[in-house]
Parts: sequence; structure tokens; C-alpha cells
Amino acid sequence: MATLKPDSNAQPPYKPAFFTRLSVLFAITAALLLTLSVFIWHTLDRLVAENEWVTHTYEVMERTEAVISRLRAMQADAIAYAATGDVARRGEFEDMAPLLDAELNALADLVRDNAVQARRMADFTASIRQEQSESLQLVQDRRKSGSRPSEMPDIGLAKIRGLSAGILAEENRLLNERNLDSARSALITRSIAAAALLVSLLALALAYWLVLRSHREELRARAGLNEANLRLNQSLADARDMSETMSKLATFGELLHGCQTLDEVREGIGKSLGGLLPQLGGRMALINPSQNLASIGAHWGRHGLLAESVFAPEDCWALRRGQAYPLAGTTPSFSCKHVQWPNPDCPGAGYLCVPLAAHNEMIGVLTFDGERAPTADERRIALAAAEQLSLALANLRLKETLRTQSIRDPLTGLFNRRYLEVSLERELQRSARRSQTLAVLMLDIDHFKRFNDSHGHEAGDALLAQFAEVLQRAARSEDIACRYGGEEFTVILLEADAATAQRRAETIRQATADMSVTYRQQQLPHVTVSIGLAVYPRDAQTPAELLRRADAALYLAKKAGRNRVATAEAEADA
Repeated sequence: MATLKPDSNAQPPYKPAFFTRLSVLFAITAALLLTLSVFIWHTLDRLVAENEWVTHTYEVMERTEAVISRLRAMQADAIAYAATGDVARRGEFEDMAPLLDAELNALADLVRDNAVQARRMADFTASIRQEQSESLQLVQDRRKSGSRPSEMPDIGLAKIRGLSAGILAEENRLLNERNLDSARSALITRSIAAAALLVSLLALALAYWLVLRSHREELRARAGLNEANLRLNQSLADARDMSETMSKLATFGELLHGCQTLDEVREGIGKSLGGLLPQLGGRMALINPSQNLASIGAHWGRHGLLAESVFAPEDCWALRRGQAYPLAGTTPSFSCKHVQWPNPDCPGAGYLCVPLAAHNEMIGVLTFDGERAPTADERRIALAAAEQLSLALANLRLKETLRTQSIRDPLTGLFNRRYLEVSLERELQRSARRSQTLAVLMLDIDHFKRFNDSHGHEAGDALLAQFAEVLQRAARSEDIACRYGGEEFTVILLEADAATAQRRAETIRQATADMSVTYRQQQLPHVTVSIGLAVYPRDAQTPAELLRRADAALYLAKKAGRNRVATAEAEADA
């Protein structure tokens, strides 16, 4: 079998000479383009320089005219001031001087490189200064004399015009030369540009195959760019949503801190949190002062889950652990008892409990729920809202505590004397507007000092606290029961006439006599109370007078034997 041998005359698909010619062509083209580029660059550089000189010539002309114009304006202002004494024209003259100096300096800088023009400029400047000096002298003469000169100087610019004409003629000559140079440079530039265009077409043909090769790569890059653009737009949309959410959170916090009562918080929290987390329903539960019950104070949105209206704090894992529950990204192993989860009607439902705490004290809990578990973003918003709500609730509680301490007697829980004085004045004005009656009871526990001496001050405090409970049970919700001081008490009976007040006073007196006080497992002796009664407007018209009449009636009751009710009317008769 014959062995096949390679053909020594066979040529490869692409001959090495092809690559050589291609390389030589590329080198020649590159060298030609480089030479043309250098030549064009040089020509353009000359053209730019010539254009700069043309611009320089025009600037010299403009500056020369500007100098003459400013000098003419100065002379006109000087003559006007000398003729009329107008201070405004003198001010314009003085303002124009630095502008003229600036124009002269600029013009001198422009012609400094031309010796001929520099000499002409020196003569021109001297003439300008001479005219300026004469104008200044005219202004100063008018300023000193205060009157119009008898003879006004003759303003003439002929000499200056002649000097400026020489400068402008030289500049026009230079301008014509430079325009001719510019025209020649432009012709050369066009010729070179035409040659460069042909070379560029050849280079374009050479680069055509590179474009074809890179086309697919460009398509792939564009597809990747579109995908990146979509991701960027999504990120920007998410950033805008987050910015709006942060703005809503800030507004939510400002509104919370502006609330004065807990009812205002309950009323507004639903709309605010519903706007922050529109896909979730929720409710706020607050813990009572005894820390043994939590009750729903507000709710909003569509509930995917149900909840008990009142529950024990230990029924909520968030309150137990002091942190949000369930944990982020987890399915709860143990469910909060106050939430029916999962809801049979919503198999994919989820919830989030966030504790409300401030100053190391649990205040309540926020529960968010819906037909799905809260997302990570919703969880962050819920935590931020809960933090702001906790601070607002703590501040409200502190304000309420301070307010209570300022108007309540700490031993009896009744209003104090300061609150009595403010309230009595307000209620008297209201009764006057409505043409209604008002009664005041002054009460004093009989022989209280003897009781204290016999049983001790602690037993006396127990007696006062028990007596305060009697007053609170006997008073209506609109009445005002106060501890006036020591064993003295005052009750304001609103919309009560004399007969009604008498019956109420007798009720209190009898309840006091029947009152049983136990202290340290010992039954303390029964006590009685003396009561003085005054009625507005029958007995007095002012708060001070009404209290004084009720106190006088109280004194009458004690004088008559104690354990009785005396009226201001009877005191007046006595």
C-alpha cells in the first residue's frame, strides 16, 4: 500500500505573505495618518495663533473706543456738575475714574509687545491724562467755590481722536495681514483635511472587520447592561420606598410626642401604623399598673389572625423574652396564647409581637399580623415604630404621674387644697353662666387631735384614708372631694341646691358615724364629723366668701355639739 506524502506545493489557506502585506499596509496607513495628523495639528496651531492675533487686534480697537467713551462720559459729568452742582453727577464722575484707569492699563498691556504701538500709546495716555486732569480741576473748582464757573472749558477730543486713529490704523494694518495669513492657513487646512478624509476611509475599511467581530460582544455587553440597569432601577425604587418610609416614621414619632393623652395615642396610632405597614393588620395592648393584665387599646387593618381582648402578660412570648417574637427568619415553635395562630381560614398567616418597654419597664405589646408573615423590611419598620411608641407612652405615663402628684393628696388620694381653689373658681363661673346653684361642704373630724394622741399618728392616717373613701363613695363623679388640710375636708357639690346639699351632708355624716376602722388587727373607736354648708348664690358670690361662710357654718356645728350639719343661713341667723 502506497504511503501518502504531503504535497510540497500545497499552500495554506492563509499565506504568510498575506499577513505581511496586511502588516505593511497597516504600517504605511498608520505612518501616513500620523504624518497628516502632525501636519494638521501644526496647521491648526498656526490657525489658532492667527485667530488669537485677530482677536487681539479687535480687542485693542474695542479698548481704545472704550477709553474715549469713558473719558467723554467723565467730561460730561464734570461739566454737568460744574454747571448745576448736582452731587449725583459728581459721584458718577468719581466712579468713572477707576474704570478709565482700568481701561488704559488693559490697553497698555495689549500693545506692550509692539514698540510702535507702545510709543503711540504713551502719547495717547498722556493726552487722556491731560483731559482727565482738566475735568478734575473743573470739579474741584466747583466744589471749593460752590458756584457755577464764569467760563466753561471747551471740551475737545480732536487730538485724542488723532492719536487713537494712529493706533487703530496700525491695528487695521496688522488685522489685514493676519486675515490673509488666516485665509492661507484655512486653505492649507482644507487640503490636508481632504487628504486625511481619504486616509480615514481606508482606515475605516481596515477597521470594518473589527466592528463585525466586536458586534456580538457588544450585544452580550448590552444585554448585561440592561440587566444591571433593571437591578439598579429596582434598587432605586427600594431606596425611594425606604426614604418615604423613614419620612413617615419621623412624622409618626413627631405626632406621638405631640400627644397629650393616651386617648389621642389610641385614636391616631391605627391610621399611622396602617399607612406604614398597609399589608398588615395589628393591635396595641397595654399592661395595667398592677402588671397582671394586658388589654387591647387600639386595633387597625384587616386581621388575618384573631386575638384575645384581655390576656395575661405571660401569654405573650415577646413580653416574656423582652424582644420581638418570632425571631427573624424563623417559624415559631411556641405560639403566643393571646393569638390564635395559625388561623384555619388563612393557612399562610403569620404574626409578629413587639414589646413596648421604656426605662426597664414593660408597657405593653404591638402585634402585627396578616395573611403572610411580615417581611424583613416590615419587621424593621415595626421595630422602629414600637421604639418610638414606647418612648411616647412612657412620657405620657410620667406626665400623668407628675400631674396626679401635683393635684392629689398622697395620703387620701383626694384632690389637694390648690386644686380646690382653682376648681371652685372655675365652677362658680360656670354656674354663673348657666344660672345654676352650687354647694360647698366644709367637714372636720370631731376630736381628731385626741384620737391621734390616744392611738398614734399612724392610726390617725388610717382613719383619714378610710374617711376619704367615705367621701368618694358619697360624691358623684362630677363632684370634687378635697383634703383641705389636717382633718379638714371640702366637697364641692355641682348643680346642688340647699335641700340636696343638706341631704348629701347628712348621708356623709351618718356614713362617718357608721364607719369601721381596723388598724393592726384592732378595731378603732368610731368617730363623728361636723359639717358646714354654704350655697351659691344664696350665701356668697365669690370663692373666698363661699369658703368662709361654709367654714363659719362648720364652726357653728362644732359649737352646737358636733356630729351635725349646720348651714351658712343658720349661721347668719345666729
